[in-house]
Amino acid sequence: STSHVGVVGYTVGGGFGWLGRKYGFNAASVRQADVVTADGQLVRVSADEHPDLFWGLGGGGGNFGIVTSLEFDLYPVGTLYGGDLIYPVEKAAEVLEVYARWSADLPDEMSTGVAFLNIPPLPALPELLRGRSVIALRGCYCGESPEAGEELLRPVREELGEAIMDTFGPMPFAAMDSISMDPVDPMGARQHSEMLGDLSPEVIETLVELCGSGTESPLILLELRQLGGALARTADRLSTMGVGDSRFIMNGVGPAFTPEMAEGVMAYLTRVAEATRPFQTGDTYVNFMELDGASPERVKAAYAPEDYERLVALKDRYDPDNLFRFNRNIAPSKNGQ
Repeated sequence: STSHVGVVGYTVGGGFGWLGRKYGFNAASVRQADVVTADGQLVRVSADEHPDLFWGLGGGGGNFGIVTSLEFDLYPVGTLYGGDLIYPVEKAAEVLEVYARWSADLPDEMSTGVAFLNIPPLPALPELLRGRSVIALRGCYCGESPEAGEELLRPVREELGEAIMDTFGPMPFAAMDSISMDPVDPMGARQHSEMLGDLSPEVIETLVELCGSGTESPLILLELRQLGGALARTADRLSTMGVGDSRFIMNGVGPAFTPEMAEGVMAYLTRVAEATRPFQTGDTYVNFMELDGASPERVKAAYAPEDYERLVALKDRYDPDNLFRFNRNIAPSKNGQ
């Protein structure tokens, strides 16, 4: 969803973008990779060469070596239909209710999300949005034509009425950054993610209580990204987590320009995590796992038990001394007790 992230880290942690429901996790499209292992050897890995390491790179993060090149499958992508429908945060419950019904029956070609946004009063931002708290229903359609995507969105527009801003329209693949509107410049931030099941009335009520009107949430973003489609189908081929019964990834982000801001944001993220615990599935997406919160228990929970055992065996073989450890670390068995 953001073109300026590094392609290798994005891929070896799974890789989940705006074409994900159509084509799956990015790691599933890797044909081969060149990897420098802990003993200094350069090896080429694929389904035929070092297939165990090839599997481990599909979600095992930077635990097994330094990836120096990747070769991917390519897919035909024409003109997309994407953007945001942005409404006042006072309308959050209605937007979430409509989104829950609409997103439940979408084709794989439509990837969607919904986000609470506290937009800073910056001159670079659209005047209509500066300093406002809003909720954005967002999506990207990569099907037969932009007109087909517009038709899919039509019931939402009709039911929710006029938006503060409606940016949906035809776009080239290279313009996908405009959907998530992530900042280009580096900034201090703290984040936390969990995975949820259905967007039930109870979940909606909880989210509105946390980030709706009058809550004074310090988060600049609390987003739900829709899973399903090819994401569910490709996860089984990867060492990355199986999405299981998860239907959404919930990710919260807040500014942390000072230690005091960081402390306040983390306290609120903890509150969000605790309040949504009854609705969490227990799955974890590696790339959204905060580094300083990546305890051995949380890393282990990101994988199916049999996959984690297999990853530890790979670590024992390729990096027994845990040289590659400044990451969401999978410790070798001699260090993991």
